[in-house]
Amino acid sequence: MRRIKQPSIWLMAIVGIIVGSSFISDVSERPLAPDFTLENTEGVKVSLSDFKGKVVYIDFWATWCGPCIAEIPHSKKLKEKFAGNDNVIFMYVSVDNEDSVDDWKAFVKKKGMGGIQLIARNGGKEENVGERYQIQFVPRFVLIDKNGRIANFEAPRPSEGDTEQIIKQLLAE
Repeated sequence: MRRIKQPSIWLMAIVGIIVGSSFISDVSERPLAPDFTLENTEGVKVSLSDFKGKVVYIDFWATWCGPCIAEIPHSKKLKEKFAGNDNVIFMYVSVDNEDSVDDWKAFVKKKGMGGIQLIARNGGKEENVGERYQIQFVPRFVLIDKNGRIANFEAPRPSEGDTEQIIKQLLAE
């Protein structure tokens, strides 16, 4: 039986290394996060660079995406853990199409989604956000450090236990 358990431990360690490898611990090696300016639900233009000096957790999502919708309750809980901490920003960038902007606004309101709600219309083509952040699928999460650099290009989902710890680590830098 020991032989069966050991390979599974090794496999878990390898998976942990691969998953954790997207976090760039050396601040000097982190690439600058591509800036973008998009509209919020009120039509006001908001830029990523408006939040320099803060840790930004970006959730790229869409109203038609089942896994994205499944993360909403977890995202709310994660956001609550940082309530009152002005140094953490939760930003949600929808990649819904131009013809579904009203549906996106209604969805955000109906679900009571807080944070910074933005739309990169037509699958992220607006401002080339999809291309610049290499969005191949949603949901996709990215963590930006206080210096406006990408700390984790493939950040864990809100439902994953280590997300809170990674955000705390970035706050402590």
